[in-house]
Amino acid sequence: MDRASAKQIIASEGLERAIWFRRPNGEPDAVAIYETGGGFRVISTDERAVEVGARDYGKEPEALDMFITLLRDLKELIASGVVR
Repeated sequence: MDRASAKQIIASEGLERAIWFRRPNGEPDAVAIYETGGGFRVISTDERAVEVGARDYGKEPEALDMFITLLRDLKELIASGVVR
């Protein structure tokens, strides 16, 4: 997956709380993707905005795939009322 495809999926599926290529800054219940020194990191934040479940990737397409997967999972949790 490339960045244009990921942005299109985010828009067309209404995936909210995406933090695009920057570290989260006190944003609760979100999913972030950002560059690290050796690749890319995808993380979620909890209700207290604490980073959890960091996943590191050497290639951007793999990181974007996981980013979209986690955003879809978060959307389901919001819809079910587990996450507000």
